[in-house]
Amino acid sequence: MTDSIIIMAAGASSRMKAPIDSKILTESQIESANSKSKVLIEFGKESKPFISYSISNMIKSGFKNIYIVTSENGNYFRDNFIDLLKIDLKKCNINFSVQYLSENRVKPFGTADAIFQTMEQYPNLKSKSFCVCNGDNFYSIESLKKIKSTKSNNAFIAYDRDGLIFSKERISSFSIVKLDKENKLIDIIEKPNKEIINKSLDSLGKIRVNMNLFKFHGKESFSFFKNCPINKKRNEKEITDVLKLISKSNKNIIGIPMSENVLDLTSKTDIIEVYKYLE
Repeated sequence: MTDSIIIMAAGASSRMKAPIDSKILTESQIESANSKSKVLIEFGKESKPFISYSISNMIKSGFKNIYIVTSENGNYFRDNFIDLLKIDLKKCNINFSVQYLSENRVKPFGTADAIFQTMEQYPNLKSKSFCVCNGDNFYSIESLKKIKSTKSNNAFIAYDRDGLIFSKERISSFSIVKLDKENKLIDIIEKPNKEIINKSLDSLGKIRVNMNLFKFHGKESFSFFKNCPINKKRNEKEITDVLKLISKSNKNIIGIPMSENVLDLTSKTDIIEVYKYLE
């Protein structure tokens, strides 16, 4: 069990900034998507930032220490977060880490680098358990409680692909996770074909995917985050590669079965669906 969680919110949001030919969004919505970090795009009657809804669920799930990974130019957010978030933060401690850009890079070095830099800036995380999640995903209280309370040192929520409400094209692009009969991670497979998928069903006959809701133990994982290789396809250091390395070192990573949708705020086309849910 842990009471700490890291929210990855330092991405460049390049897909959110991409132009869109849509009459669904208003001019103000498009302007907001183009000018703000996507986690600060406002939703609902109270016009609260997307990340505020996520933090509210984390507090309700029992997390006390929340670490938010921000970009180097995120000073405004860090300095004004109490006013910006518009939620009661008395029951938690908000901490900020900065994902500094590596030399000769114009974009952050990936999710594994975000966690490594956070652990360097908060050394207490090197010796304790903590959870990790995406800033642009909205996770349920139930899923947060499950990852928080698992007895496994290293784990992730293994979502039933059929429970995710995305387009078929988008679903087909998701990596699948291969688990054994005890739900231990065997492999993560990107862009799997039908034959591979049919051989990767879990013990319940489900196709499982990773939506970046994890738990790690600092003692077991720090060296893997520190030494994570660059993913050749993405030119970034990815948490999925850290998972593979930990698994290959004979340390168990448990996939916790879950079947529900996860709201995703990656591009402008996602905004309307988030508005419907958070209105």
